[in-house]
Formats: sequence, structure tokens, C-alpha cells
Amino acid sequence: MGSGNIVQCVIHPGIGIARVGNSPNEYFIGAETPNNPPSPPDGLFKDAEGRIKRQVAKFRIYGLDADGNVVKQLTADDADITWTTHIANKKAVWYDFEMAMDIPTSEPTTLRNAKYAGDRQDLVIDPGPRSVSGKNAQAVFDSGKFLNATVPLGEIRTDDSGNLLVFGGFGASASPTNKPITGFNNIEWYDDVSDGSVSAAVTIDNQPVPVTSAWVIVAPPDYAPGIKSIVTMYDIAYQVAVEQQWLTLPAKLSFTENIYPIFERFNNLQWVNNGFYLDFGWGSPGDFLSPEMLTRLADNSPAQQPFRQTIFKAFRNPDYAEAQPDALPPFYGDGVASLPLNDNPRNWLAVTQLQYDWLGRWAAGEFIPGFDPKLVEPRTLEELPLADQPHALDKAALDFCLGGAFHPGCEATWPMRHASLYAAPFRIKQIAQEKFFGPVLTPEVAVSPDGPIGGSTPGDITRWMVLPWQVDTASCGAGYQPDINPFFPTFWPARVPNQVLPEDHYKQALDAKTSQTQQLKQFSLRLDWLRDLVTQGGQFARINQFLTDWSKVGIVTRREVEPGHALLPPVVHVELQNSLEEHPDDRFDNINPLEYR
Repeated sequence: MGSGNIVQCVIHPGIGIARVGNSPNEYFIGAETPNNPPSPPDGLFKDAEGRIKRQVAKFRIYGLDADGNVVKQLTADDADITWTTHIANKKAVWYDFEMAMDIPTSEPTTLRNAKYAGDRQDLVIDPGPRSVSGKNAQAVFDSGKFLNATVPLGEIRTDDSGNLLVFGGFGASASPTNKPITGFNNIEWYDDVSDGSVSAAVTIDNQPVPVTSAWVIVAPPDYAPGIKSIVTMYDIAYQVAVEQQWLTLPAKLSFTENIYPIFERFNNLQWVNNGFYLDFGWGSPGDFLSPEMLTRLADNSPAQQPFRQTIFKAFRNPDYAEAQPDALPPFYGDGVASLPLNDNPRNWLAVTQLQYDWLGRWAAGEFIPGFDPKLVEPRTLEELPLADQPHALDKAALDFCLGGAFHPGCEATWPMRHASLYAAPFRIKQIAQEKFFGPVLTPEVAVSPDGPIGGSTPGDITRWMVLPWQVDTASCGAGYQPDINPFFPTFWPARVPNQVLPEDHYKQALDAKTSQTQQLKQFSLRLDWLRDLVTQGGQFARINQFLTDWSKVGIVTRREVEPGHALLPPVVHVELQNSLEEHPDDRFDNINPLEYR
């Protein structure tokens, strides 16, 4: 192929998401379109031995003309492509996570491993860059070390078209010096999450073409694939892009495309939190997706305005001017630190300002009415028009990540909402040399454009997260004040479930030999996701078990209900492949995860 009118190339997604897993050979590709969740070919997220499959970030190159229009996706058949990826883990050399540093209650923080007497570079896992060219090539990130312990961070491959596949690590976490777990910033510990740059050299007919690079984040496993949080990482990054006038908002607000997704998320969270099931799930008065409710929600007539206004007023205002503990969404916020909750408004999470503005316009009737299911049905990347594919890749990767609460989160945290982090929409600003900010990092320095979020080197996104990641996953649940509500607020149920529908009970709900009443009882039964972790010994005993057994817990997986079960919804998300042994001891006695934050 001649170079034609291709004058530049762009890698998409701008920020790709891979996830660790301990299956040595099996993997699946992350989401590539926003309404089509990732799904392995066999529909299971663990292999036959019960090991979690790694989620792979797939990157593609699109050729653009001088006006920025997409000409085609380039493959190894169209051009000579050499991919280069550089990922690293800098958690142990960075600062303690105490709280998001861009909120009013944040305070200065000190270095992790501040008393380490050796070369602090011993705490950085950086195998250096790796490159691959052509089809079905491979390079491994196997030379990074932590305190002289080799820590593989994954590998890169090209597929049979020459697209790039980025694999993360295998979920390894340890202390080479056998230090105990003491909290959320553990001494001389490592994990194998990572992040870094994705670049490419492209030559067409012996002519080099400039390429806009991308970034990859290797995150913990997603224990509820297909479930989106009320606020996603895409919502956060989109808010930044709009504020910076990098993107233009649609001329008209569409119920189907702008409002419906918010309400759909309330409904889908029923599969990972019992409060959402009771308040917004199948058959509940607040089921936004019931035909009757959906008809009213999509109606912009004055007759439905009081109804719409009532719902809008239930949402928390993102200006955080006052505490609104009972508002929507029912999530803990960036500022939560201890129990009982005080009157800090940021103890609870709000939707983004843009989501809030859209809901306000919806309440006023200023939107295109009606619900068109064709606009939100799952489609593969190949089913989309070529011009729409790059943004679909950008959105899909981030839409299945959390946009809060950033305390600190699962994939990335509070820097993602700052313009200085980005070079363009959904594209991390890259710098050649990282900066050092002294033994103490203040909030003022942390948020400044010249501070640590003013450009990134490999490892700079995930360094803000808890170390190791299993500590947070095992600790951040829901309903820590059961006298107020046993299920709300919640932290991150879309990635870290709270209560789930176990496979055995789902099967009993489908059993035609039992009464409809019994079927409904089985369907309505929700059990704690981490119910089988020990509790004797307190929260640290549970954390230590999870450090070993993180791959044994169940994964909440989408299933279509067989025909003939009219009492059940057509689609459910069921906990599958839970291989933990039950420990029916003093379950949940004297456990207060927030006290360790």
C-alpha cells in the first residue's frame, strides 16, 4: 500500500487497561467498545485450574490525513511497525497514600520506605523498554528487580495482524525481607501492577510517519467484568477534556446516549451490592429499567417534570458545599478516613459536574426524548464505522474502570481528574525525566502543574496506589455503619463486589421442580463476596489470607437466563468459580476496615 494521504498515525486506545492474573497461558482482550464488556471465548474468567486469566490491553494504529480524518487502521500488511513499551512499578519508592491530595482535607505525606538505608532505586521495578516488530512477535519484561528479587512485570506480543498486546504480571506480591502487613503503605513490599508508555515507529513505503504514542495501565483483576460504576474513569477524563475545550459537547442532550447510561448503572450494580438490588434491582420500586419506569424517564413532557425533578434532587451536588449523606449515589467518597463518618461533604461521592448538569437539563425537559435500544446495544469494533473506532477504543478502556472514590481506587486515582496530567483527551502527557519532590510532599506541590502530575514517566500513574493492591481489595467493602444501613455506602462494588448471587443459588432459582416462591427466594439470596475468608484474628488475618487466595474468590459473570423463567430478568450476573473453603466462624465480628486507613 502506498502512503497515500496518510500523514500521521495515532495509537488507540490512548490509555489501555491490562489486568494481572495468575493463569500462565490463558488470557482475554479488554473491552474495545463501550457497550461490549470483555469476555473470554469460553465465557469464563478463570482457567480449568481456577486461576484468573490476565486481561490484555490491545493497541491499534490508525492512519490520519492532513485534516485529522481516519484513513484506515494500519496493520503489518500495510506498514513496517515497531512497537516499544516501557512499564515500571514505583510504588515502594513513592509517597504514602493517606488521602487524595486535591481535596480540602488532604495533608502532607512522607515517603514510603523512608528509613530504607540502601539505594532507593532498589525499590523501583523497572525492566526498561521492550520492542517487537511484525506479526506474532514477543518480548518479556523479566529483568526488573526489587531488593534483588526478580519481579516479572509481564510481556508484549503482536497478534497475527501486527497489533500490540500488552500483558501484565501474574499478581505477585511479597516482602523479600519478610516484613509483615501493617496497613495500606507496607514496608519493603512489592506487587507487579505497573504502567508506562506505548509508542511505535511506522514506515510506509520507506517513508517514516509520525506516531502519537499512548499509555498502558496494568491494574488488579476485575472481579465483576461487565459492571460499570456510576462514575467511570471515562467520565472523569471526559470531564477534563470538556473543561479544557479539547472536546465539544453534543449540540443536544440525548436521553438514550447521555442519561440512560447513568440509570442503567444503578440497575446493574444490583449484582454486586445488596442495597442496589433492594433499591434499584429487578422488581424493585426504584428499578429504572422496568418498562413503566423507563417510559417515564424518557418522556420530556411537562407532565413528567415533577417526577424527573424528584429524581434529580436525590443526587449529590458535586460542588461539595454541604454534607449530603443520604443523596445519590450511595458511595463513600475521597475524604472518608474513619468511623463514625463526620460532616465532611467528601465522605460521600458525587457524580461528575457534567453528569450533574446533564441530569439537571434532563429534569427540566431539555433533552431528546425516547429510548432507542439500538444505540446502546453491544457492537464489536469491526461493526462500527471506521471514523468511530478510535474514540470507541479510548472510551471502552476507561469506561470499565472506576472514577471514584479515589481513596485511592482500583486502577488509578485522583491525578486522573487534572488537566496537567494529559497531553490531549485520554492521552497521558509524557516527560523524559521524573522529578523528586523531597522527603515530604505537600498538597500544594502535588496538584501544581510543575508537580508530580505535570507529566509522567513509566510507573508514575500506579505509584499513587495502595501497596500491595490486595490489601485494599480485601478491605474496602460496604455498610460499615450497619445501624444506619448494612449495605450503603459502598466503595467499589463494580470492581470489588460486596454481596453476590452465588452459582448454586442461581441454579436452584432455575429449578422447575421447585415452587415459584422457592425460586424467587433462591434468586433473592445475596451472600457476601468475601464470606469465605477467615475472620478470627481480625482484618489483618483476612488480608493475609487474601494475599494468598486472591485468585480463589468468585468472579461475577454475565449469564443469559434460559427461556421459560419469566420471574427472573433476562440477564443476570452470577458469582462463578469460587473455590475458597468456607470458614463459618465469627464472621465479620469486630471488623472495621476503615480504622486501618
